[in-house]
Amino acid sequence: MLQDLLIKLWFVLLILGVSLGPTTPLLAEEGKAAKEADRFPFPVKVDSEAGQTDGLPNRVQNPSSGMWYALVPVGTYTIGSDQIWDSKKIQIQLSPYYISETCVTRAQLGQGLLKNLLQKEWFGEEMRTLIRQLPEEQQADFRLLDFMISFYTERDEWGDLLDLNPELASAFKDAYDKFFTEPEDSAKYEEGEERTLEEDIKSIRLTSRQRQTLTKVKEVLTAKLKHLPQGQAPYVRASYRNAVSYAEWQGVNLPTEAQWEVAARLSSAGKLNVDSMVGNSREYCSDSYAYDYFQRKKHFKDPTGPRRGKLSDEQLERETQVSSLKVITQIVALNAVVIRGESISKREYSLAHSNSNKSRRIRLVINPN
Repeated sequence: MLQDLLIKLWFVLLILGVSLGPTTPLLAEEGKAAKEADRFPFPVKVDSEAGQTDGLPNRVQNPSSGMWYALVPVGTYTIGSDQIWDSKKIQIQLSPYYISETCVTRAQLGQGLLKNLLQKEWFGEEMRTLIRQLPEEQQADFRLLDFMISFYTERDEWGDLLDLNPELASAFKDAYDKFFTEPEDSAKYEEGEERTLEEDIKSIRLTSRQRQTLTKVKEVLTAKLKHLPQGQAPYVRASYRNAVSYAEWQGVNLPTEAQWEVAARLSSAGKLNVDSMVGNSREYCSDSYAYDYFQRKKHFKDPTGPRRGKLSDEQLERETQVSSLKVITQIVALNAVVIRGESISKREYSLAHSNSNKSRRIRLVINPN
């Protein structure tokens, strides 16, 4: 029995060890043969009526997600404010970029999440080669295992998008726990006998109950994510990890703080056709937040923010009242990220333990080659 438990543990470690290797190609990589492949991460639809600036189309669409992007031309721009304590009026130089005209909707997020759940592979090439040689029934088991691990690792990060009814959630937990804790039948192996990787792969099977439960969970979530309400209303309950994950799946980026503010200023002046960026909602940026970042230099070229987050003493004191331990707050503050949206120049940050009732949205940018 001990040997079987060690084998189960080995299997878990093997999965985790190869998960950093090659995975299913991202959606964005499917457009390399398209006309604009040298500029964009996916095949784009160009709005020819919008014209061009410096050889770049002024408006493009990702046909897969339906999201339109507006061009912000190369140039020197002014951002920041001398009236805000952690800001300063500075000049920056930006390369051309495209910013999404709208924020990510619930349906778009569901589409990307479903693709990730169904297509992510947790096994390295050597294991996949062996799995492809198994009978179809066992191959199907490994596809369910891929799904099981993806759902288990993602479920706490996506809130109501991945909610299951209590009965099915309990059944999934039982299937997951028992797969990694119940010993296998080792009668055919002598004590201390080493198995090959191929033998271990062949020995991995789901029980009929586990198979039934995982299939049901997969069917329920597929139907749910495929039929989320359509429309342009943005998803407003996004976490920073949600934002980063979705951007990665699409092969694009979150805007830098500088890109966000330039777009917000152009939009407010009627020079950029994007939906409102200023108001009650907040939008994630890719930068770490440092309260003194704007004071460090007078001029920036394509700034991407500081290497690490940094809060002022007053901010640390306020956050310590939430976490109770100052040393924990100081560590968490290193990963503070910028959020923007209350006004054009006001800077805010988000921490891992932040629990805000303010809506959080996802806006994307394309940085053309």
